[in-house]
Amino acid sequence: MCEFCTQHGEGKKWYLTMENYSRDLLEQDGRREFMAEFLNNFVERTPPGVSQLESLARTPLMRAARSILTRRQKKNHYGQVVPIEEIEQILGQVEGVIRLPCVCRRVTTGNMNARYCYGLTLDKRLRESLDDSFSLETLSPAETAASIRKLDKEGLVHSVWTFKTPYIGGICNCDQDCMAYRLTHARGYYPVMFRGEYIAAVDLDACNGCKNCMRQCQYGAIRFSATNKKVVIDPRACYGCGVCRAGCHRAAIALHARLEDPVAANIW
Repeated sequence: MCEFCTQHGEGKKWYLTMENYSRDLLEQDGRREFMAEFLNNFVERTPPGVSQLESLARTPLMRAARSILTRRQKKNHYGQVVPIEEIEQILGQVEGVIRLPCVCRRVTTGNMNARYCYGLTLDKRLRESLDDSFSLETLSPAETAASIRKLDKEGLVHSVWTFKTPYIGGICNCDQDCMAYRLTHARGYYPVMFRGEYIAAVDLDACNGCKNCMRQCQYGAIRFSATNKKVVIDPRACYGCGVCRAGCHRAAIALHARLEDPVAANIW
């Protein structure tokens, strides 16, 4: 299990632990105010912060800063990749779901209404504290599951996010337009979104080399062998999101526990 399961899930998958979604937890430590401030001010706060980070990354100080930034992120707001099957399990245990525009896409694309984010609470005080631009939508668990399955087919990576850890307040669906993807993967500044509990693997007997899965993978973890006309997945690069499966028409890809692979077991 990852460190988050040890710390916040009593050795079980922390994001399937009901307590981490509870209203009691929301009421503590100013979490409601933290969430409102985070969402309402994200667009104004993020570009200057990224510029400072880019400047820092060009100096020797970045190595020490990376450790400090990672600790702060784990304390306040981080994400972990979760496959669609477990997203559906989460939806079965929360009190309600609110769909809202993605604040990351507001910054990176200018699209103010790209609805890829789902809040996992119907808390009235929190909803009323968000500015009107979010135009919140209330969805049933079934409606949410259907919409996220559609995003799965489009190759978006699903993840759960804390707001003052361990409270899990949202599900995001990420690609290269997400700040977490850019900071963690594309630019490698420091981890904001962590790998999932799984890795994907290919059944070479079933694979016909169509490369559809390669188009789905956000992390460049899938390689094609011109000699064998098959694809293989690098367990060190795989985030365990499982969206590659949605592009495979031969059911040739499956997820396996990360800890069962000695190459990937300690890569989060």
